[in-house]
Amino acid sequence: MSERTPLLQLNDIKKSFGSIQALKGVSLEVNEGEVLALVGDNGAGKSTLIKNIVGYHQPNSGEIYWRGERVTFKNPDEALERGLSIVYQDMELIPSLTVARNLFLGKEPTTRFGKLDFDLMYDETKKVLDEIGLESLNDPTLPAENLSGGEAQSIKIGRALHFDADLLILDEPLRNLSVKESEKVLETVERTKEQGIGTIYISHNIFNAYELADRIHLLDAGRTMDEFRKEEIAGPKELINKMKTVAGGGTIA
Repeated sequence: MSERTPLLQLNDIKKSFGSIQALKGVSLEVNEGEVLALVGDNGAGKSTLIKNIVGYHQPNSGEIYWRGERVTFKNPDEALERGLSIVYQDMELIPSLTVARNLFLGKEPTTRFGKLDFDLMYDETKKVLDEIGLESLNDPTLPAENLSGGEAQSIKIGRALHFDADLLILDEPLRNLSVKESEKVLETVERTKEQGIGTIYISHNIFNAYELADRIHLLDAGRTMDEFRKEEIAGPKELINKMKTVAGGGTIA
């Protein structure tokens, strides 16, 4: 563990659903400006863990600290207010609405007369497009249905950043994207890192996870199996071998 106070710290998180123990003890931390890749086979507990972090579920035991303060988020909205934002793999933009309307969906600014402040939305959207590397779009009035998959995913990340996310949790952000579209999303995540934003990155694509991560946290059957800095392993193939080892009931020396 690091000497500085992490953005997020989990200590021995456990969660059961009836007789099924989904999380059997997970401990990790995420610091400012770093990407923690959360990897593991199907059923390892990745999605359950992030839902426990933001209050969608409540852990049965364990501790969650946010900026050094022990917290229990009652729901994802409360977590969002504190700066933790999840971009879900199945969260879609509304195709018929503009980029600007999607960016501000549910949080639209209004004028003193109670009307939508489109000028403010357009100006702020242009700034966000610049920040996430989509300055080439340069048109906040563009319907979302005209975006590529990578552009749409980047807009979701940009929305989280605009509303002051300090920690991004990206759940399979590259699923169903082409190689070119994936590159755009990866570039966006790199930009968030440069801004000091922490990221938990969940992906089945081990090669992308390895490329992007500063540290890698390996889960298996709801339990922390190992954690290492990227430079401590030879490459994605070694990471895959470690995953195969723990999935087969082995341990990592």
